[in-house]
Amino acid sequence: LIDEFQDTDPVQYAIFQRIYAGTAQPLFLVGDPKQAIYSFRGADIFAYLAARRATGQRYTLDVNWRSDPRLLTALNALFGAAGSQPFLFDGIPFHPAIPAAQKQHQPLTVQGRQEAPLWLWLLENEGSQPADKTRSNEQAARATAAEVARLLNLGARGQARIGERPLAGGDIAVLVRSHRQGRLLRRELLRLGVPSVQHADDNVFSADEARQLQWLLAAVLEPGDEGQVRAALASDLFGLSGTELHRLREDEQGWAAWLERFQDYQRIWREHGFMRFFRAWLMEAAVPQRLLAFRDGERRLTNLLHLAELLHLASCARPGRVGLLKWLVERCHNPAEQDEAQQLRLESDENLVQIVTVHKSKGLEYPVVFCPFLWDGRLHSAKSKNKSISVLYHDPADPQRTVLALGADQDDPAWQHARREEIAENLRLCYVALTRAQQRCYLVWGKVKEAETAPPAWLLHQPTVIGPGVQPLDAVVKHFEALDGAGLRGELHAVFAPVADTVALLPLPHEPGPRYQPPVLAEPEWRARLFKRASLEFWRVGSFTAFTAGYSVAAEAPDHDLSVAPPALPVDTAETVTPALELPRGARSGICLHKLLEQIDFTQAANAAYLESRVSRKLESHGLDAAQWTPVVVALLQRVLATPLDASGLRLQDISSRQRLNELEFTYPLAWLRAETLRALLARHGCMAGPFRERLETLEFSPLHGYMKGFIDLVFEANGRFYLVDYKSNWLGATPAAYGREDLEAAMAREAYRLQYLIYSVALHRYLRVRVADYAYEKHFGGVFYLFLRGMDPTMGPAYGVFYDCPAPALVTALDQLMATGEVAQS
Repeated sequence: LIDEFQDTDPVQYAIFQRIYAGTAQPLFLVGDPKQAIYSFRGADIFAYLAARRATGQRYTLDVNWRSDPRLLTALNALFGAAGSQPFLFDGIPFHPAIPAAQKQHQPLTVQGRQEAPLWLWLLENEGSQPADKTRSNEQAARATAAEVARLLNLGARGQARIGERPLAGGDIAVLVRSHRQGRLLRRELLRLGVPSVQHADDNVFSADEARQLQWLLAAVLEPGDEGQVRAALASDLFGLSGTELHRLREDEQGWAAWLERFQDYQRIWREHGFMRFFRAWLMEAAVPQRLLAFRDGERRLTNLLHLAELLHLASCARPGRVGLLKWLVERCHNPAEQDEAQQLRLESDENLVQIVTVHKSKGLEYPVVFCPFLWDGRLHSAKSKNKSISVLYHDPADPQRTVLALGADQDDPAWQHARREEIAENLRLCYVALTRAQQRCYLVWGKVKEAETAPPAWLLHQPTVIGPGVQPLDAVVKHFEALDGAGLRGELHAVFAPVADTVALLPLPHEPGPRYQPPVLAEPEWRARLFKRASLEFWRVGSFTAFTAGYSVAAEAPDHDLSVAPPALPVDTAETVTPALELPRGARSGICLHKLLEQIDFTQAANAAYLESRVSRKLESHGLDAAQWTPVVVALLQRVLATPLDASGLRLQDISSRQRLNELEFTYPLAWLRAETLRALLARHGCMAGPFRERLETLEFSPLHGYMKGFIDLVFEANGRFYLVDYKSNWLGATPAAYGREDLEAAMAREAYRLQYLIYSVALHRYLRVRVADYAYEKHFGGVFYLFLRGMDPTMGPAYGVFYDCPAPALVTALDQLMATGEVAQS
């Protein structure tokens, strides 16, 4: 048994012939030629007709189990009006449908009455000229939306019912030929507050949300790029107005807060993956609430969540963040037309009005169906009336033979054959559309431009006499074009007079329609369940940032000095203020300097052109005036790279790219680290002295069992020893003297940087232990440099802007054991 045989093509039919012809095996071919509507997929009605002619026995299933008997009566009259060829081809007859006697249909009642099941709305125009198609599209869509809203309001009040239940949105379908028509209907329904869902094959990467998601991911990847962040904030995902964005240009603290948020998003993405970041951003930025406030909010939110799911799947195969953004950009530029996973999803599974193409509706059924655009008779074969075109048709002498005619004009028989086949398929589409209804069907019809080749013209306006030698199609076109409004109405009344009680022939309504008032539903009372089991201790991720903030579960991001608040220091006007000290403070400058030191080649310090090109681009991308600050930053970098870091003359400009690791990320396990245990260990090793003691005494965080995570700005090797470096762009004062040894000691204590570099030292110690052969801390660990960039100068050497320490081996070993076991080793 081969079902849906009307959708086969010649190749498939030939295969079945090869298998079954001449055998004694029974073969049942089941199909309805009136529903052969998939020629665009390769289906060929002529393959079905050939099989029908070759078959010895034929059976007709004429009992209809779907539609109300009164609606079947109206549709039988409509398709029976065209005589013996309602579908143009002799091999496709129309058999009047017989209602199933055993089926009990639930009637549609409106305000207690059973109205006509077929409503035919007439598009009436002034004068004898056909109505404009654009205006007719709008009028049909507006009238459909108004009637849907009216029915649903009656249903909400219990005055429109299907059997015993109220009519609801899911009972109504609007059938369209194109997604453009579907969008027009949806817009009109939204205007009246009617919730609907459009079944479409549009690609989600073509949606506005895909482009806005690109802006978001680009800003999260480069949170210091002012242009990227502003683009993301201006999108509907954040919803900042132009006024708010302009105000942020003057509000440095507010802008820094936004940059910190994007830094946080970047950290979550980097540490936990795309989906964790996406969910965190979605909730923290209240995106669902913002999108759902739009009239098409459910559509927008569905698109966004669909895109996130696709990005998550892509991230599993493309773990890199830059690669994932590139993948999204490529998909948006070249969406895959046939990829089912990328097709727009239904935004809701609630009881909503369905907007469906006729092709998708095949095989489905709905209590109430609207067909507002079946009057559109535009043909693909007639797109260029005054030009030669290429057409595809079947040879009338041998229907199994397909012919492609190049350069055919309207006088060419090839064009006539192609037009006939296209109109025939449109008639079958019309049949599919009208027979989806169970209780009621609305059809819009009238004398509109190009309606003479629409299916209802052939079905309802056959001329009484067709002259000799005149093609039936041409006769119908000529007859329809000659009709005026009264003549058109007269022919419709004549067709439906025998079944007048089943058809309502009315002018197309022009009222704007009532707004939909959904029924008031009693909200259930929600109550949270009590959690009665013992709470569990989960492994968590800690960091220096979290510890010093009093938390234990915030993971660390690269340290770009976003939150440092310098003390108020008196300015000695007698001392010279260097340009580097005038560089703007705050997040943007800190991020920019860190990025430059991460990306430039230290050995090019003397190459001013090399530095200027990179500094200028980086300043612009971080929203800083490149013309003003490029010379200042270039000079600052040259001083930093040339400044001796110790008495031996060690300088960064002598470190090649092969000798350095930038932004070294680390994660190592922790076993029940407690603040009091950490303080006790540091006290035992003499670290609880001076200003650092005051800072450590205030250190509090919840006991942590899990991991320590962080980023070391730079690790470099020189003469067989390894050093860790942390860049600090902190502003400590207005003169170089503010960056002397005592001032640096105070800053290190105040910001708890000593604790930071001890955590980093354990990380580097563990890293070197598994990477360096015969590793020994005393031999290979060179120490810690904290470089306060604004205060460094080669002429003053390591005495200004350079903090150095090499933690004692016993201290690092004890910290290593504390992190691993949670216990302080006994001396």
